[in-house]
Amino acid sequence: MSIERKSSDRRKLRAGMVFVLVVAGTALIGWGGLAAWQAVTQNNGSTASTLGVHMSNAATVAGNLTPITCTDVSSPSACGAIFDVGNITPGYSSATPVGTVQITNTGTEASTFQLSLKSATVSGDDGLYQPSTDTTLCSDLILTVKDSEATPHQIYQGSVAAMTNVNLSTQGGSPTWDPGESDTFTFNLSLPNSTPTDEDSTCTAVFTWGQNGV
Repeated sequence: MSIERKSSDRRKLRAGMVFVLVVAGTALIGWGGLAAWQAVTQNNGSTASTLGVHMSNAATVAGNLTPITCTDVSSPSACGAIFDVGNITPGYSSATPVGTVQITNTGTEASTFQLSLKSATVSGDDGLYQPSTDTTLCSDLILTVKDSEATPHQIYQGSVAAMTNVNLSTQGGSPTWDPGESDTFTFNLSLPNSTPTDEDSTCTAVFTWGQNGV
């Protein structure tokens, strides 16, 4: 009788241990185990963008019908010449503009614009007759730049070689150019009579148009 009782007790003990393990496993699953409930939210596509400063430059030499247009993105150093004048003699003065440039704010930011001279160099007209002393043509030529208002404002008047940075206003007279605003600037040249050292010379000028966002 004692042997049967001991076997029965062992079976009851094993059954009790299995029951305890099942209850423990259920507790783990129900309170933070492998099958715990979860929730997630996600914010997609957050961006931050900037405005940009860009311009177009359409230069037209007097006598040409089609302007040469460049932009600061595609061709910043390939804008057309503003003027191409030959056969100048002392006392010369252009009765009409020798060239025009239309500047447009093609960017998305309000900007200020400036015109400046990058370089002005003198060379012999044909490489044969220019004496070494004939190096003053860029200093002697008088350049006049005006805007295209109904009553044009004079932007600059002085020696080609002496031009410094000049601030430009819009057609409405504001120093700040909104996106899409445009203005056209005319260029005139003259050569005073007292220029004995300018014979057989060529003045080659490079102008720069600057833009700054505000």
